[in-house]
Amino acid sequence: MWSGLVGLLTRVINLFYTFTGMLGIPSYGLAIILFTLALRLLMFPLSLRQGKTSRTMQLLQPRVQQLQQQYKNNPEILNREMMALYKRYNASPMSGCLPLLIQMPILFALFNALRDFPYVAGASRSFLWIADLSLPDNGLTPTSFILPVIVGISSYLQSKLSLAAQPQQNSQQMKTMNMMMLYVMPVFLAWTSRNFTPGLSIYWAVFNTAGFLLQILINASVTRSHQDIKKAMEEEEALEARARAEKAAERAAQKQAAQKKTAEKRAQENKRGAGDGSKKKKQAINRGKPLDFDD
Repeated sequence: MWSGLVGLLTRVINLFYTFTGMLGIPSYGLAIILFTLALRLLMFPLSLRQGKTSRTMQLLQPRVQQLQQQYKNNPEILNREMMALYKRYNASPMSGCLPLLIQMPILFALFNALRDFPYVAGASRSFLWIADLSLPDNGLTPTSFILPVIVGISSYLQSKLSLAAQPQQNSQQMKTMNMMMLYVMPVFLAWTSRNFTPGLSIYWAVFNTAGFLLQILINASVTRSHQDIKKAMEEEEALEARARAEKAAERAAQKQAAQKKTAEKRAQENKRGAGDGSKKKKQAINRGKPLDFDD
């Protein structure tokens, strides 16, 4: 299956090479660029979905923690409330990982396809200053550093923009990992690209550059979506606060009515008790009065 995916990507790149020949400029370098741009555009909806889901999950995190605290002793209600919350805002913890799981096999297969690409015999393998796309250029000439530098810079720009869109990390371990991704990884990729064929380096450079430009669009779209969701959450919280206030006012009114009813009942009992006492006193006086026999 893996070799089949690698072979499929190889045939697609050859189709792009045929397309450049139809344009009158047959070039594997141009074919790799066009193929990489097409791949990036095809993956854009997945990347956009992943960005929106990650930001939505970030916004919902305080509400999730509130539910976990509120229903910590009732897992069944907790799961039901969390599923309702995710459904209400069209979010899912797994949907953010799905685009990455789809992309990774394709990217690894493409890496293998370009690393040992079987160029068509007699085809043009030169591109710009590169004499042969199938041979690594790890010499010490000035031109041998052009592609690695482009790979390093493009990787840095994409990483910086991607990390800027993520929530701030309080964990020192996460901060260290982000710093390594931002500074160490671009240097590593730049140095490693010197030992691979220029075709693979062209793919890396174009893939990162296109990713940087598309990340700007993703961040703008995610920001708009973030604002809409935040506004909806604020409106929902305001409605919940109003409902709680109305419920509290209703309970206070019921309590006040109960207290008033109790006070009235007590007053009636006191009044009845006072009447009974007066009657008993009068009866006692009558019992103590001497009888008159003159009649």
